Amino acid sequence: MGPAITGGRYGETPSLSSLDPSGNLVHTVDYRSVYATVLDHWLEADADTILGAEYERLDVLT
Repeated sequence: MGPAITGGRYGETPSLSSLDPSGNLVHTVDYRSVYATVLDHWLEADADTILGAEYERLDVLT
Protein backbone atom coordinates (compact mmCIF):
# COMPACT_ATOMS: atom_id res chain seq x y z
CA MET A 1 0.00 0.00 0.00
CA GLY A 2 3.09 2.20 0.16
CA PRO A 3 2.95 5.85 1.15
CA ALA A 4 -0.86 5.78 1.54
CA ILE A 5 -0.35 4.19 4.98
CA THR A 6 -0.25 6.43 8.04
CA GLY A 7 1.98 4.53 10.45
CA GLY A 8 1.60 4.41 14.19
CA ARG A 9 -0.35 2.66 16.90
CA TYR A 10 -4.14 2.62 16.85
CA GLY A 11 -6.33 2.01 19.87
CA GLU A 12 -5.34 1.83 23.50
CA THR A 13 -2.23 0.04 24.71
CA PRO A 14 -3.34 -3.41 25.90
CA SER A 15 -3.11 -4.10 29.63
CA LEU A 16 -0.77 -6.87 30.74
CA SER A 17 -2.65 -7.18 34.03
CA SER A 18 -6.16 -7.49 32.58
CA LEU A 19 -6.15 -10.55 30.32
CA ASP A 20 -9.06 -12.51 28.90
CA PRO A 21 -10.05 -15.85 30.50
CA SER A 22 -7.54 -17.69 28.27
CA GLY A 23 -4.67 -15.43 29.35
CA ASN A 24 -4.55 -13.45 26.08
CA LEU A 25 -4.38 -9.70 25.62
CA VAL A 26 -7.74 -7.98 25.21
CA HIS A 27 -7.84 -6.14 21.87
CA THR A 28 -8.80 -2.48 21.74
CA VAL A 29 -9.46 -2.14 17.98
CA ASP A 30 -12.27 -4.11 16.37
CA TYR A 31 -10.90 -5.93 13.30
CA ARG A 32 -14.08 -4.92 11.48
CA SER A 33 -12.94 -1.30 11.76
CA VAL A 34 -9.79 -2.27 9.86
CA TYR A 35 -11.90 -4.01 7.20
CA ALA A 36 -14.25 -1.01 6.95
CA THR A 37 -11.32 1.36 6.55
CA VAL A 38 -9.72 -0.70 3.79
CA LEU A 39 -13.04 -1.18 1.99
CA ASP A 40 -13.90 2.53 2.08
CA HIS A 41 -10.55 4.20 1.59
CA TRP A 42 -8.54 1.71 -0.47
CA LEU A 43 -11.06 -0.34 -2.44
CA GLU A 44 -13.65 2.48 -2.63
CA ALA A 45 -16.44 0.06 -1.74
CA ASP A 46 -19.46 0.58 0.51
CA ALA A 47 -18.19 -0.99 3.73
CA ASP A 48 -21.47 -0.58 5.64
CA THR A 49 -23.36 -2.60 3.03
CA ILE A 50 -20.66 -5.25 2.71
CA LEU A 51 -20.18 -5.68 6.47
CA GLY A 52 -23.87 -5.30 7.26
CA ALA A 53 -23.30 -2.64 9.92
CA GLU A 54 -21.43 0.62 10.51
CA TYR A 55 -17.95 0.41 12.07
CA GLU A 56 -15.46 3.06 13.08
CA ARG A 57 -13.02 4.11 10.35
CA LEU A 58 -9.37 4.40 11.35
CA ASP A 59 -7.02 7.14 10.16
CA VAL A 60 -4.59 4.54 8.85
CA LEU A 61 -5.07 5.32 5.14
CA THR A 62 -4.80 8.73 3.56
